[in-house]
Amino acid sequence: MFERIEEIIEHYRRDHVLSGNVFISKEGKEVFSKSYGHASMQLNVPNRIDTKFHIASVTKMFIAAATLKLYEQGLIDLDQHPGAYVEKFKGLHPDITIHHLLSHSSGLQDIYGVPDLRLEMGRWKAENRDFIDYLLQLEQQFKPGERWAYSSTGFIMLGYILEALTGMAYEEVLDSWFFSPLHMESTGADNPRNINPGRAYGHALENEKITNADNDKLSDVDAPGELYSTVRDLDRWCRALFGGELLKQETMDKMFTPYYATSFDPNLSYGYGWFLKPDIRLIGGGTPGFRSEIWHDPANDLRVIMLWNYEKVDSHQLFRLIRPVLLEA
Repeated sequence: MFERIEEIIEHYRRDHVLSGNVFISKEGKEVFSKSYGHASMQLNVPNRIDTKFHIASVTKMFIAAATLKLYEQGLIDLDQHPGAYVEKFKGLHPDITIHHLLSHSSGLQDIYGVPDLRLEMGRWKAENRDFIDYLLQLEQQFKPGERWAYSSTGFIMLGYILEALTGMAYEEVLDSWFFSPLHMESTGADNPRNINPGRAYGHALENEKITNADNDKLSDVDAPGELYSTVRDLDRWCRALFGGELLKQETMDKMFTPYYATSFDPNLSYGYGWFLKPDIRLIGGGTPGFRSEIWHDPANDLRVIMLWNYEKVDSHQLFRLIRPVLLEA
């Protein structure tokens, strides 16, 4: 199987630049792992299987799990208004609930949809203003629960709620609840300005030339942010999550209930932190220079994880090519 998967990826590689890592497990056993390209093209440093990557919105699965852990502890009501937990959030639309934040149905404008966001954040920081205040002045685009629209704003707010209810910093919550117990030693809050040995640079394409990418537009904001991780750490996380080690089954059912069809694919729904098809759970993320994807096929106990530090890699095309081989085995 390894050779067939490798052949498929190499065939794709003939016409496309690949830089990143692929990790595949089936029935609890690793069946494929390989590194491609460079952690730094400029310095000619190759990617290794333990290279750390910015995982962008894949971070949302951790925030969703932590919120549901609070729910299990009786500390949060999914039908409650966010203002019940963070005083400033009382200024949100009166009908917004935690459920709406988790399921991208709040109607809040996506922070990443703000024009000239990097410039806006620089101005806000220079004025020493609270980032929560910026989130509160974003447009309410539709009535909560009316439909689905992707919005990272809601998950950032959930990060603040985690801090308020635990008395810990956002990254401390995730570390103490998940990363340390699962020995995910190469996962944490990603600040690209910090020296983080083994963390890849992101690469972009501009004017037909590969360049060093800009950092995420919120990387300089002091707020609950996105993470870095490795393919092995993420596989360890998925094994624990899907194996029922982290949440009760009834809570897992809430996470993987298809609440809303997505706006871009009527056959793709959304639960809490995960996109859902009848036979697949998936989550992905993208930011300048990076792409990250996880697919889980529960019926076949199959997990495919791809972390790329070149933003033009088409992970979904690769998955479609690889999956039939995995299901034959």
